[in-house]
Amino acid sequence: MATEEPQRRLGEIENGVSVEDHLAFIEWVAKNPDDAMLSFRATGETEAAVNRTTATIGEYGLGGEEMGESREHTLEFGLPVELEEAMAYVEPTDRYEAIEGALAGLTACINGTIQYNALREGIPVESITTRVRVPTDLRMLFGVHDTDRADEMFGEPEIEVEVTGSDLSDEDVTKIEGYPKRSPVYTLVTLAHENNPDVTVTSE
Repeated sequence: MATEEPQRRLGEIENGVSVEDHLAFIEWVAKNPDDAMLSFRATGETEAAVNRTTATIGEYGLGGEEMGESREHTLEFGLPVELEEAMAYVEPTDRYEAIEGALAGLTACINGTIQYNALREGIPVESITTRVRVPTDLRMLFGVHDTDRADEMFGEPEIEVEVTGSDLSDEDVTKIEGYPKRSPVYTLVTLAHENNPDVTVTSE
């Protein structure tokens, strides 16, 4: 915790962050878990062509309060142009696919998780590159398989993480190797989370 950090870290700036204030934030999270609870969300609206969605990211929840009213980020999902051509789209275009968006988010979350934990423990990490790929079987998506075979849709994700740092000890390396599993998005995509979508259908 922040109170246990050596005095040499007080006033330090590492990777664009005030170490002292960052450690104080972690201490606040530990003491106030309900107030620190986050609720991220996104909204996706279909476009004229099938499987094309404009997703928006804006407000989020923090401790039960709404935050980020002025935020507005837009993401356009679809398919690589070659796949749209194969699927008989009249006007194929190139976008990133939703699975690719999830994998990109995973790389960002693993990178950030390693940085946060290295910062917390005073490990001098300089750069991180994370590469992710996942074998994907589309037969359930297109109704060839039923949802009882959902566990067959994806193969095991392949995650490669390259970390560079200065004068890393064997203990530092061991800690860094364990950091990716602290990633929230890693947990989201690798662990089972029971869920039933709330679907509202309107017939006009």
